[in-house]
Amino acid sequence: MKAICIDGGASKVAGSLVKQLGSDTFGLDSDIIENRYKDQEGFNHNFSSIDLDLQFERIPIGQDEKKQGDVYIKTIISTIDKLITSDNAIISIAMPGVKTEDKKGISVMANGPRIPNLIQEVINYFGKSVKVLDIQSDADMCVWGEEYAKKGSLRSISNAYYLGGGTGIADGLKLNNKILSFDEEYDWIAKCWEFKLKNGNSLESLISMPGIINNKNSLDEICNNIGLFLFDRVCTINKGASPKFIVSRPISDSHPFKGILLDQIIIGQRLAEYFLSESGNIHFRQIKDIFLEYCNKEGGLVKRSYNANNIDEKIILSQLRESPIIGLGAKACLSL
Repeated sequence: MKAICIDGGASKVAGSLVKQLGSDTFGLDSDIIENRYKDQEGFNHNFSSIDLDLQFERIPIGQDEKKQGDVYIKTIISTIDKLITSDNAIISIAMPGVKTEDKKGISVMANGPRIPNLIQEVINYFGKSVKVLDIQSDADMCVWGEEYAKKGSLRSISNAYYLGGGTGIADGLKLNNKILSFDEEYDWIAKCWEFKLKNGNSLESLISMPGIINNKNSLDEICNNIGLFLFDRVCTINKGASPKFIVSRPISDSHPFKGILLDQIIIGQRLAEYFLSESGNIHFRQIKDIFLEYCNKEGGLVKRSYNANNIDEKIILSQLRESPIIGLGAKACLSL
């Protein structure tokens, strides 16, 4: 079985054919095609996303936002067009942002336009004979890729947190051998983009790649916040909400996974590439040291579980850049 898999990011679209290699293994069946939104005719370089609070209040989509959304749709369609080989193809798309209730569009987008009609526009273009699946979370698909790719980092891990860094941050969870969606665990754990710093800026804007390469940001501040953020994930999963950052909604301190200590924290995508570079590796070591400082202060089982002897096995870097595409193919094929 094969599927056309489209990973829509904040700045570009990447797509490929994915095929099933075994009962629990999937891989690419074509080269990855990439198309940038800004290369599409009509792209508005001056477009700025609507304030998130206003988006959650369902402020109507204006003409500028709609036009930018149309550019995103055209970019996705042109990528599919280069991959499609039959009228009854299976198409699976992942996008950042909050999905509409029917999973056919995007209702809230931190780094782009809202696109509530995305799936319908794809169907309108290719015809009703194609099967276009509901929109998936790009973050969730990173985790699915790490689970089902031949060299995925999650294949033999029971409990892990995934941090994917690019234009934004992708959060992923696997607990008790089950892949979880942050959208479904909404009441007890917040996504990275929901966290705010004391100065009012979002944590995501500091620790994603645009924040890291911004010379105005202190790398020490970035490392300190990533170390604290990873420690926060450990504590939230182990004992319930223990907010180290500002979140503008209530977070329950009760959840069914209390007591679990993460076997691993996996860092992927462009953030992992940066930490694998000569200069980035210096900061990666600093982040691990900061994380351990927080664990030592916490004491008890957390201190015993994460230490200088095992930290290189506890926080690892994944080089599986195609993880969201493979994840899309795995979920599409396994759900049919």
